[in-house]
Amino acid sequence: MACNSCGLFMDYIVNFFSEYGYWGMGVLAFLSGSIVPITSEVLLVLFLSLGLNAVALTLVATVGNTLGGITCFFIGMLANKERVMKLFKITPHRMRRADRIIQKYGYWAAIISFVPVIGETLLVLLGIMRASWWKVILVMFLGKLIRYSFITISYAGVMHAID
Repeated sequence: MACNSCGLFMDYIVNFFSEYGYWGMGVLAFLSGSIVPITSEVLLVLFLSLGLNAVALTLVATVGNTLGGITCFFIGMLANKERVMKLFKITPHRMRRADRIIQKYGYWAAIISFVPVIGETLLVLLGIMRASWWKVILVMFLGKLIRYSFITISYAGVMHAID
């Protein structure tokens, strides 16, 4: 009985991903880039496994995730450090670590904004520090594009090796 339920659940998941395709990847990447804890890398691989265009999926994931990151940046512009720490339950240790990265690298810190938890914290801090929004967005986009391209190329290599 349990195996039958698992099969139905997996069918539902595959149908969901198939039905929403590129839009689904974009929305889920957006949520992942914001403060919602979703693993967009795994989702990208799931969408790739459905046979959707790899280049289009990579670009959709990059744009969606960048838009999600922009929300973090603008949250920082609207708030102060203490409020952000309280709202998102950021520990003082994590905040100090993010502060050091930003002090050292400035807006270039946005290139690692894809790193779970610390990435969102860095983007919020860049907003708090009023970093140049267009430089942050450009560098963030570049970092996310590199990450998703690496995942897509890795997936293609693994699939080619299996064939």
